[in-house]
Amino acid sequence: MTTDRPQPFTAGLDEDIKAILLAQVRNLWTHASTAIEGNTLTLGDAAFVLEEGLTIAGKLLRDHQEVYGHAKGIEVIY
Repeated sequence: MTTDRPQPFTAGLDEDIKAILLAQVRNLWTHASTAIEGNTLTLGDAAFVLEEGLTIAGKLLRDHQEVYGHAKGIEVIY
């Protein structure tokens, strides 16, 4: 007996588009999840931290680490 596995939502997409889409999902998911816990980084800040690897002046290091850690967890899920 075979079981049909569902295709990922990115199936059939160009690799560049797939990478951009997954990065956007990661950024939004990370921001929403950490904001619930009181993280002060905006969606734009979180995207900047994840894409550039830099910190935002005046923001807590803990917030940066939380965003980075959440995004790494998403990579495991992907």
